[in-house]
Amino acid sequence: MSENIHERVFEIVLLMAGHEFNGVRNSELAEALKISRPTVTRDLAALLKIGVVEEIPGLKGRWRLGPKIVQISRAHAEGLARVKHAVLEIEQRFSRTPT
Repeated sequence: MSENIHERVFEIVLLMAGHEFNGVRNSELAEALKISRPTVTRDLAALLKIGVVEEIPGLKGRWRLGPKIVQISRAHAEGLARVKHAVLEIEQRFSRTPT
């Protein structure tokens, strides 16, 4: 169990990864982290407020990562692709035979 709220909330996010379809219950998170269900409920409410998690429609009490996490991941991947493209251009420019 983590003593730091920031570490605990990050651990919740990590535990939710891979459960996009059926989600997880707060009781499952509480058990995995060895903390109380009310603590997990408060943490999920905070994460919900900033768009990091969502309750799955039609599956009351089951939570999954929200679109914000995917948006962050995609922005990161796009940034890496831009850097790779720039590096490739430089490599091509410097690999040309001098005329």
